[in-house]
Amino acid sequence: MLNDDRRAGSGVGRPRRAVSSAAVAALLALIPLTACSSDSDSSTTPDSGAPTTPADTGGSEQSSETATYFYPPVQGATLTYRNSMDIGEFTTEVTVNSVTSGGDGQTIVATEVSTGDETVSVERSMRIASDGSLHLSVTPGITYAFGPWLGLTYEGDDIVIPSLADLEAGRTSSGTFVEIEDDGERGDIAYTVRGAGREQVTVPAGTAEAYVVEIEFEFTDKENENVSRTGRYWLVPGFGQVRQEIGSPLGDITIELVSTSVPLP
Repeated sequence: MLNDDRRAGSGVGRPRRAVSSAAVAALLALIPLTACSSDSDSSTTPDSGAPTTPADTGGSEQSSETATYFYPPVQGATLTYRNSMDIGEFTTEVTVNSVTSGGDGQTIVATEVSTGDETVSVERSMRIASDGSLHLSVTPGITYAFGPWLGLTYEGDDIVIPSLADLEAGRTSSGTFVEIEDDGERGDIAYTVRGAGREQVTVPAGTAEAYVVEIEFEFTDKENENVSRTGRYWLVPGFGQVRQEIGSPLGDITIELVSTSVPLP
């Protein structure tokens, strides 16, 4: 958990953590995944009864009904998110730098620039696999440069969000990764991804039908103390994330899409 120490050089201050879990689990500073299923040994790959998307042969995009994105797979797209928490607000500007297609699906590379009392820039990569699942690089974290802001780095495989077909069939995916503080202290984080159904969501950028994805994080420190957090992500099929909520020792965190150059569906 977080104590009250603050790091020099930040007006809001970077919370110095006694238990490192709050930053990732709480801030959802991430989503990597060694995709192993926690649902009756099923994997993130649809079974024979679930619809699949044909393997990409170089240019086809995933169906908006089978793929959930983090950002629109549109090169040059720009988005602005508002990040609100008890200790203040900041904005994140996202630019989709490239979208490339290949036999393993589409790869999207985006730059995120978060601005508050400090400005932090990270590059994020993600892959939309041919089965409609979303693979997020663990390195930058999932909540817009919170990792670098808090002096955290991560090691582990990509996090995988199953396809809509798998989520709606009740499938879950799970995995682990490692969080490393700037003093070298390491902690293990386990997580489980599951679907929570569809609902209409309204954010400053507009109203859309989204699919809600829940990710439960459990952090274990070197003294075997555990902290759990659950984050909720509103993902609009074919577009990307429009809202995110997570409770943390820094207070409740809400992230909403404020504006986008690519219209909401």
